[in-house]
Amino acid sequence: MATDRPDKEFIKKRTKRAMDRNVAFWKREMSDSILVEFGAEGDVTLDAVKTEGVVCNDIKPLYDNVPKMLKDFEKEIEIIESTGNWKICDDNIRIPIAWPELQFGNGMAGAIFGGKLITTSTNDHTYTFNEPVVSDWKDVYKLKFEKDNEWVKRILNSLEYFIQQGRKNFLVRPFFIYEGADFIVSIRGTTRAFYDLIDNSKELKFLYDLGRKTGIEFFEMKRKIIREHNEKIIDHRQYSKMAPIHAVPMLDMDAYALCSPEIFEKIGFENKQKILDYFKGGTFYIHALGRHIVPIAAQLNNLTELWLFDDPKCPRYFDNRQKWRKETYDIPLEMYCNFDEFIKALDEKSLPGGVKYNVFTSKIKLLPDELNEIINKVKKYHTNRLAGKPKK
Repeated sequence: MATDRPDKEFIKKRTKRAMDRNVAFWKREMSDSILVEFGAEGDVTLDAVKTEGVVCNDIKPLYDNVPKMLKDFEKEIEIIESTGNWKICDDNIRIPIAWPELQFGNGMAGAIFGGKLITTSTNDHTYTFNEPVVSDWKDVYKLKFEKDNEWVKRILNSLEYFIQQGRKNFLVRPFFIYEGADFIVSIRGTTRAFYDLIDNSKELKFLYDLGRKTGIEFFEMKRKIIREHNEKIIDHRQYSKMAPIHAVPMLDMDAYALCSPEIFEKIGFENKQKILDYFKGGTFYIHALGRHIVPIAAQLNNLTELWLFDDPKCPRYFDNRQKWRKETYDIPLEMYCNFDEFIKALDEKSLPGGVKYNVFTSKIKLLPDELNEIINKVKKYHTNRLAGKPKK
């Protein structure tokens, strides 16, 4: 469907409003209000990565051709601009976000310490894992983060390339900081890592410290490359200081979903707190499979926001939204739902505050004016103000 060209002044104003609301959200000033982002079912959203296609081991990893990665990303921007999504005045800032490091994948956590990389790819996404780096505990003390490691340099170069060669305005985001149980899995292998978490030896403590220090140092190296570029495009001081793009990191939580809550409480919590304190913020998601650790994660300080991700064959967070809202005090939350159930809950006034609702609907392509009427109702929506967690 053809649409008129984006109105730059309109976009500037709507983007500032969205940034203002997100900043208030992160500051926990909107606990009696809600936010909404509309995304299209089966479509590519501005900050998503297209992962369609069949996995094939004969396809070369995308990170081997960074210029093509950039070219493909900018094609996606052109497609999105043609849909008229820029007219939607929701709480998505709708500035495209490039994530080149995502194509290097999870395997980088082990590869930068010498682990053999394992890759599979589709035409538009590469998945990586790594073979265990250390099988004998006595070798763990030999591990050291080297700034001139081949993979470290390739990742940094990909960020540089996107910034220097990009023809369109987009933000650049670094990958997760793997500083916890996911890092242990990368270094020790999946099965051995879960035994390690149970044993909780001095070697495990060394790996936790290594993962945290490496994560901080590597994130700082990436932030040095992208920060000025991002801040110029964002043009909003508070948003630049708080957004989980370059200001604060995304952290790993996946492996904890497969552990008892005691593992995260006794081993992972302290390490997570140290990294949140270092950056004065940070964010992560918790899969529905790991919903048992949500109440423990809610005890963390300096948490910018918490994403509650749904999983197949698991209870959906949205269906129990009042429960999860109560168990997380006033922490800014993100959760997911479809269009019809969101509208029903909005009309019933059953949406708890302090939540950004990611709503998926095919109507995003066709009815921006109708969506904006709903967004106006969202901005007028109020509920009871939330209380922070009790001080110890």
